[in-house]
Amino acid sequence: MVLQGPPIHNLDVSIVTPRYQITGQLETVGRAFTYINNEKRNSFSLHDVSLAPLVGSGPLQSFSRPRVILRRSEIALLYFVSAEVRASVQTLRRRELLVAYTPVAVCRAHFHMADEANVNDFLEDIASVLLPITEVQVFPLNDLPAPFPTEPELLLIGRSYLEFYHPA
Repeated sequence: MVLQGPPIHNLDVSIVTPRYQITGQLETVGRAFTYINNEKRNSFSLHDVSLAPLVGSGPLQSFSRPRVILRRSEIALLYFVSAEVRASVQTLRRRELLVAYTPVAVCRAHFHMADEANVNDFLEDIASVLLPITEVQVFPLNDLPAPFPTEPELLLIGRSYLEFYHPA
């Protein structure tokens, strides 16, 4: 009898970090949201990657690589292209409409939290590094070098890049 591990998936994504916009296929094992928020996982493999600097005035131009390793801590925004993958991300029942400010964009969205959470410090009670937000409006602070959804129904936002937020 041969034992098999969970399936490996290559999921189309669009990612914005403080310095780059990245498109490619994120390699995950098992459920995507569980995989990317595993506390023991600090980096991800991306395949068929296109990278573009957010600041176009420097010497570095857009480029492609067959594979790159991305540190999870660098992800400000992550969008799963597949509606099926987005639908598989489970959120907490309670939601609050907030406006959140990051180094790359302002996001108006529903943030999901525990029923007993206080909006002032709900981030303290959430273990995820990448938070699912829904019914999002994305307002980039600068023009992005590649298309990125401005009104996704679900987006993941890096909690370390939430500089401040307030009720909408």
